[in-house]
Amino acid sequence: MFKNLLLDNLTIGILVLNQEFEVKYLNKYMKEILKQYFKNIDMKYFKISDTLKNKLGKLHLEVKECEIEIDKEKYIQIEFHDVSRLKNLEKDLEEKSKHKNKLVAMLDTVQDFIFYLDSEGRLEYYNKAYAEYLNIPYEDLYGRKEIEFFSEEMTKKCLENNRIAFEEGNFYEEEYLDGRWYQTFKSRVDLDNNEYGILAMVKEVTEYKRKSLDLREKVYKDLLTGIYNRNFYEEKIREIFKENTEKIFSMMLIDIDKFKEINDSRGHDIGDLVLKKLADILKSSIRKNSDYIIRMGGDEFCLVIEADLEDLKRIYCRVEKEIEKQNSIREFCFGISTGLVQRKSGEKLDNFYKRADIELYKKKKNKFN
Repeated sequence: MFKNLLLDNLTIGILVLNQEFEVKYLNKYMKEILKQYFKNIDMKYFKISDTLKNKLGKLHLEVKECEIEIDKEKYIQIEFHDVSRLKNLEKDLEEKSKHKNKLVAMLDTVQDFIFYLDSEGRLEYYNKAYAEYLNIPYEDLYGRKEIEFFSEEMTKKCLENNRIAFEEGNFYEEEYLDGRWYQTFKSRVDLDNNEYGILAMVKEVTEYKRKSLDLREKVYKDLLTGIYNRNFYEEKIREIFKENTEKIFSMMLIDIDKFKEINDSRGHDIGDLVLKKLADILKSSIRKNSDYIIRMGGDEFCLVIEADLEDLKRIYCRVEKEIEKQNSIREFCFGISTGLVQRKSGEKLDNFYKRADIELYKKKKNKFN
């Protein structure tokens, strides 16, 4: 009386028991469940035992029980819903949640600012360091836009950075802000369901930058005089000339007169004092950041200015006056010979230097002959 094709086609197990807990009906799906533990099921003598209950309890089955009446006899109908897929999904989500929590915990230990913006620019993730930098309670940041906590100027900058990241895939910038150096990295992230956003990291690099600048100073600075050295000339001045082919520049090459005799007669200590004094005089005589003083080596100095020859001649006059003042003290005396030239249109650095060197040679020849 319990046989029913509809019941056999269900994807849930149906079990019907009489009042003595004898099994009176099993649908097809329920038999498959039980066969995991019993090779042969004798329907005639089969009962729900404690052992079977324990084994069924270990399966991922959701059990629903109700009392039914058929032909004035009462039976217990038990439905077994297989929730193994749901349990596996829950387990998978739990594992993913654990990994996510670990990742969040790790990112919260990082001092760099890490955050994720959705396509509308709303914060969907941020680590503790970013919340602390903004001085906003962690729980109050979610879903907010940068316009809500940055100045108008900073907001415009962030929006432009985001636009570049969205359109080009990546954005990088190094900037000086409030006395600190920062590197900003932004990358577009494409997710499922056509969703996308920006993953960003802002890293403070003040100490690294300071060391880098210190190293650059050591590479480009002359240790004795504190002015630029030949490395700076070969790299930076050459780069400036390549980038500014039509700009007006003027150059003054300088040699200390009879410097070898100063070293031989007064000693190298006095020679070093002369070099340092000339460097100080040159530094006090130039006008702006675009004037470059370089010790080319030995007693040869080079002054490059972004101006015409007349401006350079005025600097030369100031230098000569300062040297006269120094010589009047009589602690040590020295003189200089110079070669002054103005750059021709499109002239390359090597030819420019060569013309200044020729002028210097002429001056020295006339002076000592």
